[in-house]
Amino acid sequence: MSTLDVKFYNGQVSVTQPGEGYRAGTDAILLASSLQAKPGDSILELGCGTGVVMLLASHHLPDIQFTGLEKSEDMLALSRQNTVDNDNIDIVSGSIRRIPHDWHLQYDQVVANPPYFDNRRAVRMSKGKETSFVNKGLTLNDWLDAMLVCMKPRGLGTLIYRADGLEKICAGLANKTGRLRILPIHSYADEPAKRIIVQFRKGVKSESALLPALVMHERGGGERYAPDAANVLSGKAKLILAE
Repeated sequence: MSTLDVKFYNGQVSVTQPGEGYRAGTDAILLASSLQAKPGDSILELGCGTGVVMLLASHHLPDIQFTGLEKSEDMLALSRQNTVDNDNIDIVSGSIRRIPHDWHLQYDQVVANPPYFDNRRAVRMSKGKETSFVNKGLTLNDWLDAMLVCMKPRGLGTLIYRADGLEKICAGLANKTGRLRILPIHSYADEPAKRIIVQFRKGVKSESALLPALVMHERGGGERYAPDAANVLSGKAKLILAE
């Protein structure tokens, strides 16, 4: 498999990624930048790929213990290579279909960037990207259930997903979580949101909130990023979902 060395946070974080097919990018940065934790907390990422989210989150949260679960042998090899010097990141081979029993109710926070489609016919893409974008025999609810199984009581869950999947996320979390924080992400201010980050707390009934949107680009400047988005993508700022 050919690989590329991809730089993040203005070159502060370097990650080896596949030369062809899917490579983690903006969504991974946004998810990593949204994570908040206390020193000593444990965070589990389901479907960690090459380890980008954990490496970027660790840049902001060096005192957190991260565990990544990944089923692809190619991605496992890359994630282990990428995190070999990070004592606070552990990579485990496995699938959300078979969560280890000793992971149940163990993590302060569980995060995920699930495949965005349950049906291969829903989107056109190259074969190399299909594994990352299309669930095979799984659904979004399976990912949500796996997250909830691993979270401690009152633990946090955080995921990034297509904005038009918000209804499914809310339905899948109903009567199981509360205090949802929903961050819409727009390409431009005058267009509908394409992505959402949803944070939720297990087993609570606190009120939920729709947060002020993050707008990625400004009109009239080509493809330049809006200032707030640029600061997040460069690692200079974090996304604050809750105080």
